[in-house]
Amino acid sequence: MVLEDLKKLPLLQTRGVAEDVKDAKTHAYILACLSRFFSGDYGEICEEDTQANNSDLEAGDGHILARYKGEANLKGDIYIEAVFYFEKLEDINYSYVIIMYPEER
Repeated sequence: MVLEDLKKLPLLQTRGVAEDVKDAKTHAYILACLSRFFSGDYGEICEEDTQANNSDLEAGDGHILARYKGEANLKGDIYIEAVFYFEKLEDINYSYVIIMYPEER
């Protein structure tokens, strides 16, 4: 799996983010964070977490978690998480990308 594949997953947002993204400046900032995420810039995480993200991506199974400093009119930092795995027994894909506040995780 490559980062480009993650763009094909359903994109979700929590209620808190959905409310705040109504502001144009916040909406633009969230889009910038998504662009960073899909380019492999995971924001404010340690090197160990970056390596874990890249390892799961390479394996094509797991999750990627990124953290970006709260700017614009956000209530705080935001997380963007991609969860990707395929349940082989049921042939169901449970994969998605979600934007959320840490307390909504």
